[in-house]
Amino acid sequence: MAANNAYQLDPGPLDPSVFTGQLTHRSRDIWIGNDNMILNTKKCDGKFWDLVNEHLIHPRVLDVIKLSGLYGVYRSHRPVIDRSLITALVERWRPETHTFHFRTGESTITLHDVEILYGLPVKGNAVVGYEPQRSVVDWQNICQRLLGFSPQPQDFKHSSLKVSALNAHLRLQPRLPDLATQDMVNEKARCYMFWMIAGLLLADTSGGLLKLMYLPMLEDITTVGSYSWGSATLAYLYSFLCKASQSSQNEIAGFLPLLQIWAWERVTVLTPQIVAKRDTRNIFPVGLPRGPHAARWYAHFSWTDTTKHVLRVFRDALDSMTEDQKCDQR
Repeated sequence: MAANNAYQLDPGPLDPSVFTGQLTHRSRDIWIGNDNMILNTKKCDGKFWDLVNEHLIHPRVLDVIKLSGLYGVYRSHRPVIDRSLITALVERWRPETHTFHFRTGESTITLHDVEILYGLPVKGNAVVGYEPQRSVVDWQNICQRLLGFSPQPQDFKHSSLKVSALNAHLRLQPRLPDLATQDMVNEKARCYMFWMIAGLLLADTSGGLLKLMYLPMLEDITTVGSYSWGSATLAYLYSFLCKASQSSQNEIAGFLPLLQIWAWERVTVLTPQIVAKRDTRNIFPVGLPRGPHAARWYAHFSWTDTTKHVLRVFRDALDSMTEDQKCDQR
């Protein structure tokens, strides 16, 4: 057979009318050999877990957090994020359909997953990203009224608060006074809730800034739980998955623990073995609610039968998935 008749493999898609963004998608880079880039995973939650591990949140403050619908996030703690696993999943995310394309079919994270894994409310008022123009003085006054302290002018940047300022405030008086008023309890609860919302659930790529536009939503403690935090979290993660799927991007943010734990729950070739539960007595005293399904992943793991931190092996595992290893999309 003549050399010019050699078979040419078409990487696809065969029908470009659906996957209209293929020319800029990460999967095309893999096909042409540019396949070694691992995404940076942006977050500003590490100091949060250091703080709550060192200083127990007072039961009165936890009572307020429970009413907000955010308790499951606190109770589930945080897994160590595997950047290679996240990258392998992003490579299979299609912005056109908002689904992961696996060898065995399509799958995606649903509101049901968010509700079951983290107990976040998926019904209620929308979390609207309206951000009116406010001066630094305005934000100082709002922080004083809602959080119980007034950050310095240098602690603000582009309508955001440096996470270091909030961390320093909470460490200044980590324990609630015995005779604390309900207003003091609410201020402390808002500090934790604001950090969870702006630094965990709706974290952006800044890595150290908390968007202040979420803070006014916490003013009335009794209505915080009326917002659909689960819907906002999922929509925000979808948005970053779509952005990160583009070959020009090198980072991803959003609530990445949701993405990783969803993968562990749904894709058996990625699931590490839980060897033993962590001792949580120093963080979650006896008597607290057990937490949602994601809490079971606060454990010690073994990767004897699965990989970790190796992008090429994750790709191979997803490429070789069989029907009995596919996502159980409930």
